[in-house]
Amino acid sequence: MIDPVNYLLIAVTTCCFGLLISFQITHIYYCRKLTRLAKRSVNTGTIAPILVELEKFSGAP
Repeated sequence: MIDPVNYLLIAVTTCCFGLLISFQITHIYYCRKLTRLAKRSVNTGTIAPILVELEKFSGAP
């Protein structure tokens, strides 16, 4: 029979792995987004795509 300490260790380990995996997925997502944004900026020759994204995320009307 597994005692409560082992359950606690399994829960903490699972939580840590979940946090690491979610951080990695978020990192990959934003790196890809930044890469696409940089390519658009280079192709257009302006920083307009970056300004549009900043405006979109700042919540300004």
